[in-house]
Amino acid sequence: METTKGKASTKAKNKYNSQHYDNLRVMIPKGRKPEILAVAEAAGDSLNGYVRKAIEERMNKTVHSTEKMYTIIGGVNGTGKSSFTGVLRTQTFDLGDIIDVDKLTVTAGVSPIEGGKIALRRINECLEKGLSFTQETTLAGKRTGFTASLAKNQGYYVRLFYIGLDTPEECLKRIVNRVARGGHLIAEEDVRRRFSGRWKAVKNILHFCDEASFFDNDNGFVEVANYRNGILSLSGELSPKWVTELYNSFY
Repeated sequence: METTKGKASTKAKNKYNSQHYDNLRVMIPKGRKPEILAVAEAAGDSLNGYVRKAIEERMNKTVHSTEKMYTIIGGVNGTGKSSFTGVLRTQTFDLGDIIDVDKLTVTAGVSPIEGGKIALRRINECLEKGLSFTQETTLAGKRTGFTASLAKNQGYYVRLFYIGLDTPEECLKRIVNRVARGGHLIAEEDVRRRFSGRWKAVKNILHFCDEASFFDNDNGFVEVANYRNGILSLSGELSPKWVTELYNSFY
């Protein structure tokens, strides 16, 4: 009886799979299968799931590489936006012209207002020429939303990478460490103001984003949430305080 039921169940599964899936055979160098299986298991995936995700990720990058990209690296001062940009530059992301108003201000030796004007000119030039570009920003104010709106109207693919920390004190501590290494200083009152208004700023920009990924930087960049098709979802096992607050502000 059990054997009959088992055969029937297997037959039903095979029929379902044949109707809903295509079979794709992948050849790999002999001896590497155990290594790939171990990596898939460590990622919490089956071999099939791991390979499928790898294919989809590669396809997405290929599709995106043919598009005009407006990449936003967002976060309160001191969260690690520039470091994250450096990480992306080592990967296959098309960042185009990287525009960081703080660095432009320091490099040009001008006031923050003048640095902002330089950044705006660079952004407008990219939009006029249809060039991909990346902007590091705290998302404070309306300027980033305005830029994203222009980019969307001109056929850009808009993506956000947001970097978060739990407290403004953590941000301030990192800024102090940055200054000790020769970096630029940000006034404490500005950091605290941007920290308190960060979720409103995030929600304002998400309206224009085709996709968004959220990374915790307490100890290296770990993805903790993503935004696709208007839905914010938590991801991974790590749930820092700030991403829980972000999620609760949405739902």
